[in-house]
Amino acid sequence: MRVALPYDPESEPMPAKRKKTPAQPRRKAPSGGATARRLYILSDSTGNLARHMLGAFLTQFPRDTFSLNMRVFLNRPRKLEEALREIEATPGIVFHAVVSQASKLLIEQRCAQIGVPARDLTGRFVKFLQEQSGIEPLADSQRLHDVDDAYYRRIEAVEFALQHDDGLGLETLGEADVVLAGISRTGKTPTTMYLAQQGHFAGNVALAMQVQPPRQLLELPARKVVGLTIDVPQLVEIRTRRQQDWKMGETGYNQAEAVEQEIAWSRSLFRSKGWQVLNVTDQAIEETAGRIVALAGLVHH
Repeated sequence: MRVALPYDPESEPMPAKRKKTPAQPRRKAPSGGATARRLYILSDSTGNLARHMLGAFLTQFPRDTFSLNMRVFLNRPRKLEEALREIEATPGIVFHAVVSQASKLLIEQRCAQIGVPARDLTGRFVKFLQEQSGIEPLADSQRLHDVDDAYYRRIEAVEFALQHDDGLGLETLGEADVVLAGISRTGKTPTTMYLAQQGHFAGNVALAMQVQPPRQLLELPARKVVGLTIDVPQLVEIRTRRQQDWKMGETGYNQAEAVEQEIAWSRSLFRSKGWQVLNVTDQAIEETAGRIVALAGLVHH
């Protein structure tokens, strides 16, 4: 197999242009097994807070220990009553995150009558803040999703991420808070979108060993760029799965020798530009995004 020579950052530009490959097909998330313990989350809003909290808790248990059942927007007595009747018909462990004290009391009372365990995810923390601050909470579930400046910033950040994905929008790339650079399948796009949902203006540029990186990327201040890298075996596995899913012909795309050369070349480029480097091997998108926020010194929104 003939492998293209690496691009040298000091050499003349090469005219070749990399084609964008189609996105990887979505994979279904695993569901709880037949013996999984049913677990309910009741929320009077989107349930995102409760889902994140339970998601963290459940990492401490074997997979498929619990079957998660979200019941959200229970902001009317009728809706809450329907959820409680379902729990009575099919009992399970109950967690709830509602702001109304009347709803909290109703859930606790009905769960006690049904004989299922229930735990409030938010009440004790809100009460603690009330006691320590002396300020009465508003008990308004809509406040979590106010259409305020922070909301509009997140919308703009998502639009920016879409416009600056995979080397698009190079002329305005300098407006980004952070730009991710890396070879194919290092998680640039999903990480960029996750950062955008947190209100960070992020773009990403795909690197290919035989193609000169765009001038706009190379001219960015080093503090704005984070180079993503990954260990060879994991990238070979990811690319092999992608090649099989897309029924691609045999190329050097997923061959260990070629992959190793690509990774070594990208790391050399990162060093030559003084970019911060993050190894994303075995990292979830959330962890990668959190580390990028720290590396780039981004302000939390």
